[in-house]
Amino acid sequence: MTRYSIFPRLIAGLLLVLALLTSAPAAFAQSASGETDAVVVSPLSLVPVEDLNFGSLIPGETGGTVVISPAGIRTVSGSVVAAGGTVGNAEFQGYGSRNRFVYISTASSSYRLDRVGGGANMRMRALTLQADNLAPVFFPGLFRITSTNVITLRIGATLDVGANQQAGTYEASFPITMNYY
Repeated sequence: MTRYSIFPRLIAGLLLVLALLTSAPAAFAQSASGETDAVVVSPLSLVPVEDLNFGSLIPGETGGTVVISPAGIRTVSGSVVAAGGTVGNAEFQGYGSRNRFVYISTASSSYRLDRVGGGANMRMRALTLQADNLAPVFFPGLFRITSTNVITLRIGATLDVGANQQAGTYEASFPITMNYY
């Protein structure tokens, strides 16, 4: 081979590589969006943090009760059997000035949980409260904010489960009111 025959082959090879590189598909790229949010809490406020959850239950022939303590511990009585599920106390947080007084109340002493889809209900009663950064003062439900401005309320309750309670998901809401003085 002569020098004159190698040079055209080299140029042809380089042109072929260049053609392949320019005709190659672009790399596959994809983008997505995420969501974010934040809540800025104002002074003299109260916001929900966690819902009260009794978990999954088996009612039995005589029924009974399920108690969630303010610490989130579940106990059952009667023929009710705890069957897993999400269990936990309700939690709220508030924000107020140190040494201010707060009065905490609920609208009722018992609430009715209705079965989603209808047909049955259960009663929730005996709401119990545990509070961080609050000291009780002379009157039931009246507290003084102690060492910090953040207040944490943990709430438990008792659920009355009927004999052979109808299967399903039961729901209710219960208001907590915190009046600052």
